[in-house]
Amino acid sequence: MDNSLSSKTFGRTTFILSFILVVLLSFGGCNSGGSGLSTDIVQNGKTPKLTFNESMHDFGDINEGDVVTYTFDFTNTGDGDLLITDAHAQCSCTVPEWPKDIIKPGGKGTIRVKFDSNGKSGIVKKEITIEANTNPKITKIHIQSNIHEQKNNQ
Repeated sequence: MDNSLSSKTFGRTTFILSFILVVLLSFGGCNSGGSGLSTDIVQNGKTPKLTFNESMHDFGDINEGDVVTYTFDFTNTGDGDLLITDAHAQCSCTVPEWPKDIIKPGGKGTIRVKFDSNGKSGIVKKEITIEANTNPKITKIHIQSNIHEQKNNQ
């Protein structure tokens, strides 16, 4: 009888350890996803919040071919660690640069946006989409300009 009891106990222990291993590997998969977020950010119930000082900048009048930049300032006004995973614009003429490190609650950061007006004229508006571990996941900022077309001197 001891052998059968021992065998059942061994079987249960193996099953429980296997189950725990599967659960741990599942959590590890959450951590290695494309966003690079740690499971602690998700599990602790704290939420970061991306708050910009301003969400739109007008460059005003510029000439076709000018390359202009603007830096948007933001603060993590939430209670969780903020991680920006991506920032992109509608076209290659607008290029955002964002911090790749975690920003603690109360911490500040910047997103620098460079706009190349080559080949453009009139009033131009561009939207920059920022993806982060916030709720909602997407935040948008905007730039605009009135571009004066260059005249060819022939």
